[in-house]
Formats: sequence, C-alpha cells, structure tokens
Amino acid sequence: MNAEGLSVVVDANVWVDSYCPEHPDNEVARRFLNLALEKGCTLLYPVHASKDVAYVLRREYQRAAARETGTVSEETSRAIRELAWGCVRNMGEAATPIGADASDVWLADKYLKIHPDFEDNLVLAACRRVKADFLVTNDAQLIAHADVVAKTPTQMLQLLSLDW
Repeated sequence: MNAEGLSVVVDANVWVDSYCPEHPDNEVARRFLNLALEKGCTLLYPVHASKDVAYVLRREYQRAAARETGTVSEETSRAIRELAWGCVRNMGEAATPIGADASDVWLADKYLKIHPDFEDNLVLAACRRVKADFLVTNDAQLIAHADVVAKTPTQMLQLLSLDW
C-alpha cells in the first residue's frame, strides 16, 4: 500500500492551525498538509468547514491586530476579511469540499448516540459519504468516537513519513 490516492478528510481545526502562525500546532499542520499533497493523498474537507475556517480566522486575525495596534480600523478589517477568504480559497485549491444534504443531517443525528457534538457528527457523516481512509483532526473527543481511522496531524505526518 502507498499513500498515493489515500482519501484524507481534514477537519476545520487543522486548516485553522495551518493558517495561524501564532497557533502552537501551525508548523505540524502545514507540514502534514504539504506532505500529504506531495505523497499524492486526496485531501478533502466537509463543505461546512469552510464557514468555520473563515469565521475563526477572521476572529483570530482581528484579535491579533487589536493586540498589536490597540484598535482595528475599517481598512484593516476589510484586509482581514479578504485574508480569511484567501485561506478558504486556498483550501479549495489544496483539497476538495465534500457536499452535504439531508442524509448527512440524518446520519449526524444517529451519531449523537456515540458522540454529543452535532458539528463533529457532520464531519463523521462526510467521512462516511466519501468512504474516507483517514480523518485528521486535533479534536481528541472526535478521535475517540470516530468510526473511521482518526489521527492527529502529528500522527498522520509520522504515518506519511514511513517508507511505503
């Protein structure tokens, strides 16, 4: 078996880490994503994650700007919005969004019996929809309850670094 063609669903928190230099997991997230692409993995993300990434990045960048300057001007706010959108566009260039419909909501509801977070359950439904080989997330609870092989970016980086 080799890494080429492995389907890897990347959770929103990994994307956020990869775009936020101040996050402690920034480097490992970026290294994992780059190696996965280099090895020919098929990277995917639940389409709803793009909304979460855009929202969290705008909030993170706004906070960083406010810490640095004490205030956030309208011009800076517009630049931050465009930066967040650029990150979402980059996600779409590096990975493929997984669509969703009412069946995903139905399945997410069924997953509530094993995992109490509805949004995480939509991620699991997306994994099921594409028959993912792996889910990569920093969410320990999601890893514990996933019905797909779930790894942290560090674990996946180690796995992809093996000589297949």
